[in-house]
Amino acid sequence: MQPAFNALVVVFFILGLSSPALAQEKKGKRINIKNADKGIYQKGLGKNRLLGNVIFEHEGALMYCDSAWLFSESNEIKSFENVYINQGDTIELWGDYLEYSGNTKVATVTGEEVRLKDKKMKLITDRLKYDRANNQAYYYTGGEITSDENILTSTQGYYNSKSKLFQFKDSVVLNNPDYVIESDTMHYNSNSRKAFFIGPTTITSDSSFIYCENGRYNTVTDIAQFEKNAYLYNDNKYLTGDSLYYEKQNEFGEAFENVLVHDTIDDYTITGGYAQYLGRTDSTFVTYEPIYSVKQEKDTLHIHGDTLFSTKVIGDSLEEFRLIKAYHKVKFFKSDIQGKCDSLTYATLDSTIRMYVDPLIWSDSSQISGDTIYLTLKNDKLDSLKVYSNAFIINQIDDVKYNQIKGRKMFGKFSNNKIHRVFVNGNGQTLYFPKDKNEGFIGMNKAVCSNIIIKFKDNDVSAITFLTKPEAKLHPMREATGAESKLEGFRPRYDERPNSKAEILIW
Repeated sequence: MQPAFNALVVVFFILGLSSPALAQEKKGKRINIKNADKGIYQKGLGKNRLLGNVIFEHEGALMYCDSAWLFSESNEIKSFENVYINQGDTIELWGDYLEYSGNTKVATVTGEEVRLKDKKMKLITDRLKYDRANNQAYYYTGGEITSDENILTSTQGYYNSKSKLFQFKDSVVLNNPDYVIESDTMHYNSNSRKAFFIGPTTITSDSSFIYCENGRYNTVTDIAQFEKNAYLYNDNKYLTGDSLYYEKQNEFGEAFENVLVHDTIDDYTITGGYAQYLGRTDSTFVTYEPIYSVKQEKDTLHIHGDTLFSTKVIGDSLEEFRLIKAYHKVKFFKSDIQGKCDSLTYATLDSTIRMYVDPLIWSDSSQISGDTIYLTLKNDKLDSLKVYSNAFIINQIDDVKYNQIKGRKMFGKFSNNKIHRVFVNGNGQTLYFPKDKNEGFIGMNKAVCSNIIIKFKDNDVSAITFLTKPEAKLHPMREATGAESKLEGFRPRYDERPNSKAEILIW
């Protein structure tokens, strides 16, 4: 093979190829012929036809093909069939047809399957432009890149072999054994294996679905940061915010600003300014004006506190249920009942709200207070009430008259979401205004009895039963004023009552 090549060099020199080649030195280093089985020089056309085992060399790169044209004046080649470029230990390129300029060091390769390979990845397309001067490759007619376990396809692509940076545009799809990323525009670094999204993007796995319009994802650590209209589905949970942070392996997510957590199974939502979500324990922590809202038939219960914590719990009967904890400056609102306290818990197992530290409940015209209050709902309606220590019920009649009941403990039942019956256990006291058959007040009755049953009708005291002998006195209406009209501890706080969902945020 070497004698044939040497003969070609002599022929080209005699025919005067040396002077055009020298002229090209000013524009770019000359493309050198390393081998060819046969060469034909067309002097008038300024081009050379090379046939059989053709090899070119240019600035450290070897270019192979079955046949080629060498254009000496323009320092360009056109190569045909079995095209192969080897740039040392950095880049290998295969195709059917090659156009290469020695001045610009740009190679355009086409074919049924054009392949570009380096130590980090393999690219397949049908038309590729490779800029050796800048270590950049481009494709515009669709391509597929394989890097470790990742396979990426897109309509347009750019690759810098030095920085290992990819840029993809239009119908970008990254397939990984654990997830699929689809994007309008994506940047990917094969060294760090980090993906950056610009434009609408989805990430889908067996257990989660993510959408964003700006973000980044580390395919090694499965850690991501998503911006702009971002949201995450994890099993039956929906999490959104202005910005999302997510660790797939730990199933840990953070949301910042305009946070919303929605459970599609238990049908509740939590909103706030900041949230943390842990998928393994199905737990959510929310702060900055958080509100927990759960639908109940035709109504919705809204709970607010400085901090909300929601988690899945396994009860004594091994039944799973959700436990909500609200800490500090807590208020809740439902159309038929409202409340306020320092902290509370709400368990879906028994639908009971447990209120601690200065708890208050308002239902229609009644106010209920005590050291601790348990409020139970059944079939999405108010069912029962337990008040422990310093129990006090105030039932407002008008601006100056209040029915009052107090005792050590109270147990109440609701009917049609209104107080129906109350049992006072220990140290019972009552102050109420009985009426005659014409609904006129006949006086003010004050009684002391350890155990009392009080019945209500339309949120008004309708009957009182003293279970032990009471000490009672009926005062005429003219004496129903001042201190006489108030039991010790009487403190109406209706002005603190939230009258809407928005007001539970006001303390």
